[in-house]
Amino acid sequence: MLEIDADSPRQRSIKETLLLLLGGSMAIAVTLLACMRLLNKNWTLAAVDMGFVAIMLLLLLFVYVSRKTRTAGILMALGFIGAALMSTLLLGVSELFWVFPALMVAYFMLDTRQATILTAGFVGCFLAIVWDDVSATALTKICLTVVTTVLLANAFALTNRRQLEELRRMVHVDPLTGAGNRRAQNLKVDAVSAIFRRNSSPVSLLILDIDHFKQINDTYGHIVGDQILVDLSALLRGKTRATESVYRYGGEEFVVVAEHTALDAAANLAENLRRRIERARFTAGISLTVSIGVAQLQGREDREAWLGRADKALYRAKKGGRNQVIAAREMVPAAPLQMRAVRDSEEARVVPILARSM
Repeated sequence: MLEIDADSPRQRSIKETLLLLLGGSMAIAVTLLACMRLLNKNWTLAAVDMGFVAIMLLLLLFVYVSRKTRTAGILMALGFIGAALMSTLLLGVSELFWVFPALMVAYFMLDTRQATILTAGFVGCFLAIVWDDVSATALTKICLTVVTTVLLANAFALTNRRQLEELRRMVHVDPLTGAGNRRAQNLKVDAVSAIFRRNSSPVSLLILDIDHFKQINDTYGHIVGDQILVDLSALLRGKTRATESVYRYGGEEFVVVAEHTALDAAANLAENLRRRIERARFTAGISLTVSIGVAQLQGREDREAWLGRADKALYRAKKGGRNQVIAAREMVPAAPLQMRAVRDSEEARVVPILARSM
């Protein structure tokens, strides 16, 4: 996915574009049909057609201005189904062909469960309308074609949903460790920052770095090093709560975003993780220690400034001997900040420097 400049107009989604194209083409086509019916003095059907056109035009305007597709999709599906039922009621089984686009629109515009419920009611109403007008053989054919269409639409919708879920997973999950990737981390940081600006709910961030990881790669090889990253990610995700999300920041660094957590509580979380990692045994019996920098979101600082303060605290932890937690306790002004160095006097060491266990 590409980064989009905030000042440039947002590109319309595929669903939004299809809604506009489908609504516009149907409005034009049905308008022509309504004109033909007016010429034939078929006032009732012409009124139905013009009502359908009015609904399509309103939906087009709504989607074009608001760019919201969920409500418009529901209304369009209902419009197509209503038009199909009304045409069949007024003109009989000769209007059967409107059933199939109505079914497709329902499955495209709605989620699978909603579409299935809606089409079940639609098919029931349709069969009740034509029940006395067709032979048993024709009714059987109608039922078979409609059921086949519904089953295929269901299969397509389910396949599409699974593919979208897999795509989202690939886009937001680090393929090696299973933790969130940098993209997912940035989205999370931006989301919790927005929540903080609305209700001042505390949120903190931990940056964790494996001490002397290069030595492990040099001694045991990169395959073992990769497996250690996998094991560490699993440990972090297993020892954090639902409000604490884990991301791979890059290389041997991980980020933990702790929602509803002030600085002292986040420092305690970091220390608990540090101790668990120090006591654990990883691939090939290797012991690890980690250094952790902690920062609580303050004022109106942006993502870079917040991550920068945590990164500076991590740097102090590594420079001070590693295997420790450092919390950045400086107060920042309310105005947005650029990244800047954290002053030594404004940081507090949470735990004493421990001797390396390796």
